[in-house]
Amino acid sequence: MVSRYYRDSVQGLYDPAKTNPSFFEASSIGSALVDNVNALNAAKAQKARLTGETKLKSVQHVDTDLAKDLKASPPTVPVVTFLVCYDVTGVNVLDRSGKSIVPTSRKATGLRLLGVVNYEYPSPDGWRVAYVQPKADKC
Repeated sequence: MVSRYYRDSVQGLYDPAKTNPSFFEASSIGSALVDNVNALNAAKAQKARLTGETKLKSVQHVDTDLAKDLKASPPTVPVVTFLVCYDVTGVNVLDRSGKSIVPTSRKATGLRLLGVVNYEYPSPDGWRVAYVQPKADKC
């Protein structure tokens, strides 16, 4: 699910005008979904698009908690956390004329903590990235 999330986050912005926000629902939920939809709306407003792909340099399992209580407030859902090092050197952001608008200060790599949850557990089909927390600008 982690690799699919990163793939979808970029591919959904290849042609923002044709991407439905629901595209991201296959790999994200919660704040991660909101982040992707906000990025899509910003790309549409700026008539920008992405090319390339994010490469995962490492995905390290951090923790697994399969507790589930959907009636609790807030609900408790199974969550698996991963520490992810990614590389965006192959990702470009283009403006409406096709010119790169990536700032020269953009870091090539980043380190993020991802929470992958499953409201449908034990079904294996319900896993989605729910949150992404920045940990470091490089890895």
